[in-house]
Amino acid sequence: MFGDAIRAYLGMKYHIVGVKILEEEQDGGERPPGPMRYCQMVKEAAEGMNFSARFSDMACPNSELTLGFREPKYVEVEPRLKTKTKQLEIFSNIENGFDVALFILTPQQVMILSILLGGITAEFKGELAVCGEATAKVLNDGKPNVSFLCNGARMFADYRENEMVVGVPA
Repeated sequence: MFGDAIRAYLGMKYHIVGVKILEEEQDGGERPPGPMRYCQMVKEAAEGMNFSARFSDMACPNSELTLGFREPKYVEVEPRLKTKTKQLEIFSNIENGFDVALFILTPQQVMILSILLGGITAEFKGELAVCGEATAKVLNDGKPNVSFLCNGARMFADYRENEMVVGVPA
């Protein structure tokens, strides 16, 4: 399997997470046990879980905006998806097709992945990290991006200080 080969080559602790953005709801899939943050779903998928999340499953207003579940009312939010998202499929492999692959890596692993990809940009603000910088920006630009994460991802989803996330488009 392709994802397993990449994971082994990089020496990754976590699974590569595949994310699919759906503009229509579909039946099936494991819904989160209650409202969760997108960055938390990604971290749990990296540990082997799979989620089929809808608007009612989202616990963070930032990811609701950046991932296209709702439109901003008073200020512009960037980066964000301009599509109307109805559902996210977040899964612990990239074998079933995905829109964006998310890698939770150490700095050394990011360096190696950058060589494999022919370079990675690093445009980040330290907010809207997994949802905006590693998912929405990557889908909008069609290029890999690295995020050094945000306080919310580190606080609520337990990302470690030596971890960062790289988003890679399909």
